[in-house]
Amino acid sequence: MNENSAFSAGVRFGGLTDRTEIKILICYLLTNAKQPLTAQNIIDTLIGQQLVNYFELQDALSHLSSQNIITEDNGVYTITEEGIDISRQLEKALPFSVKERAYKAVIEILQYENLKRQNKTSITPLEKGGFNLNCTISDCDFTLFSFDLYMPDEKSAKLAEQKFIKYGQEIFKCVLGITTENPQMYKDFLDNLNK
Repeated sequence: MNENSAFSAGVRFGGLTDRTEIKILICYLLTNAKQPLTAQNIIDTLIGQQLVNYFELQDALSHLSSQNIITEDNGVYTITEEGIDISRQLEKALPFSVKERAYKAVIEILQYENLKRQNKTSITPLEKGGFNLNCTISDCDFTLFSFDLYMPDEKSAKLAEQKFIKYGQEIFKCVLGITTENPQMYKDFLDNLNK
């Protein structure tokens, strides 16, 4: 067995099983995300897409940190100038499909986190059963939009929570369009849902 071979458990066909490629992929991800990533962002991206093995990912992060190619501060990773150079010089060694899948996944994760900061939610169990889902859109200290929704169980509350985080702004526009009798505000959103 090649000493650079990585464990392949949990890695989909076409994923990376070479330790050097895994390190290059981490550098590529941090370079192209253009912002620091948490350990969870990296795990959700690379393990979530089954591109690398979890233990190999942890080993690669540790090795890159010890070589000062990336830096880690409280679970947040940043790439150094040396790491950016490595990424740009060696990214062609990675399969295009792996780079594309990793990049799309990390962008979706970062967009979702941004939406989560804007579209706040809380789930509270109710004494008589069921759950209350509170959904709020705020601008600094001012609440723009807020509603409570009864959900029969925690699973449905969590599903509704995810939808509000993703579509909160559109839901607000729909309600605003209905209350101001301006159908154009909600027509486009509803048309796109039906596609």
